[in-house]
Amino acid sequence: MIRALAAEDPRVRPVFRAPPNGVGRAIADGYRVATGRYVLSMDCDFQHLLPEIRDLFDAAADGYDVVVGSRFSRHSVLLNYPFQKVIANRGFHTIAQLVLRRRFRDLTNNLKLMRREVVERLILEEPGFAVNAETGLQPLVMGYRVAEVPISWINRAPDMGSSSFRLMRVGGGYWRVLRRLWQRVNLGGGAYAALSVGRGESTTWFRAEPPAQRNAPIVPARASTGP
Repeated sequence: MIRALAAEDPRVRPVFRAPPNGVGRAIADGYRVATGRYVLSMDCDFQHLLPEIRDLFDAAADGYDVVVGSRFSRHSVLLNYPFQKVIANRGFHTIAQLVLRRRFRDLTNNLKLMRREVVERLILEEPGFAVNAETGLQPLVMGYRVAEVPISWINRAPDMGSSSFRLMRVGGGYWRVLRRLWQRVNLGGGAYAALSVGRGESTTWFRAEPPAQRNAPIVPARASTGP
């Protein structure tokens, strides 16, 4: 199917990968061949609502360099998000805020829109899921303007397959990312030694609703499991 689409439309540029596999390797390969002014990354397992992607582009149009679809913002909606992943996510982000002395809620979601300049300056070391921590935290450390917009996250049904994410197997990668960033910011060395460090903004989570929604009444989310 992808080959057929590429044959019909030159804007479709598929990347056919060979082992070794890994989310981080796949994202890095995709970033290398992306040619647009902005680069969008997302999971393709029906967990996101496509109309909400417009909110990411609205934030980019407002001048943000990186826009992240946040699962844990005030107006985010989670459906069947695994409880152990909620605990792990909240714990990691709490510690990350203390280590980096910034305020943010959810920068490890793969749904991100970045200016091409930002993508080109990333240093991606993680071959697995922890690459999402690199793509979320590195721009913040480099001083780029980062915004979080609330999204809906819907867990896939059993007949749609299962995720390869296993907390005990991938968790160590997230702590490696945080350790490397601490080394870069405080000691100036480590695996991210070539990463530039900028002042940037101290918070990311206060993102105004799109103009059509700013004066609308706030309706509580009906199925959120996040804090």
